[in-house]
Amino acid sequence: MRILKSIQTKVCVDGSLMKEYVLDEPLTEGFLKFLEQFGTVRFLEQLKKPYFSFEKEHFISIKGFVNDCNVEVRYKKEFQDLVADYFHLLLYYERQGDSGISVLKRHEDTIWRKIKFRLDTLQENSR
Repeated sequence: MRILKSIQTKVCVDGSLMKEYVLDEPLTEGFLKFLEQFGTVRFLEQLKKPYFSFEKEHFISIKGFVNDCNVEVRYKKEFQDLVADYFHLLLYYERQGDSGISVLKRHEDTIWRKIKFRLDTLQENSR
């Protein structure tokens, strides 16, 4: 799965950055199963169009409809620079199955160490 274009970008009230993307193929339940390896997935299948949300604390949140090519991704204000490529990595490694999961987990660990360092620094500076 790849991003064809970015439709909209805006800064939200809380300072997070929201981007709406059009993908080259629809988001599937298989992609949601992949996302479960990396964060919390909520799936509302009882709606007319099944809706999902994905949350990875301090990283991103993703919202959209299953079998739709449009998706909304929000990047946390404090860590936008560290997680800017995370959605792209999810799309890329999902195609690689189990090996993609292990490689992405290593990328994620590297990003998390940088986030943790920044969190620790922010806490020290607020004292």
